[in-house]
Amino acid sequence: MRPEILKENSVSASEEAVAECRRLAAVDPSTEPNLALALTRLSNRLSAALSPRKALVVAEEAVRIYQRLADMHPDLDDSALARALNVLALRLVEVGRRDKALFESQRSVSMRRMRVDALGDAPEGDQGQVDAHTDLADSLETLAHCWREYGNEQDARHAAREADGLRARVRELRSDHF
Repeated sequence: MRPEILKENSVSASEEAVAECRRLAAVDPSTEPNLALALTRLSNRLSAALSPRKALVVAEEAVRIYQRLADMHPDLDDSALARALNVLALRLVEVGRRDKALFESQRSVSMRRMRVDALGDAPEGDQGQVDAHTDLADSLETLAHCWREYGNEQDARHAAREADGLRARVRELRSDHF
């Protein structure tokens, strides 16, 4: 099968998943996180299918849902919002909105950094700690990309080095665990 057909099928399947999640969320608002996750996945597929503007609109909707849920429940884990902000930053870069991309990327890094700091006393090799470090590294890589697009190579290198250091830490945590 040709790659463009695979991408179309992937987008179609994701659109169907979003439609089903919308239907469920209309009946049961507790399923809204599933809708936001489906939207984030659809955004990634639309981006891969070279539809950056559509991907951006979908990513923005996912962030709005996660942000509303975070505002309603500030005591809950906000890692899904941080992930959606990271995706949104990538979509914003794709359409040339560098200032906004940098802002959203920095928000994602800040949220994920707080999560890592909050888990500071977790035992070595704790899966939550590993996941938090991996997520922060992902956001730092996006931040490095945003800085490069913004024309700031020095800050891009700094963010990339920090991400590399975190990836090394994750490898350590995983090898200590086994």
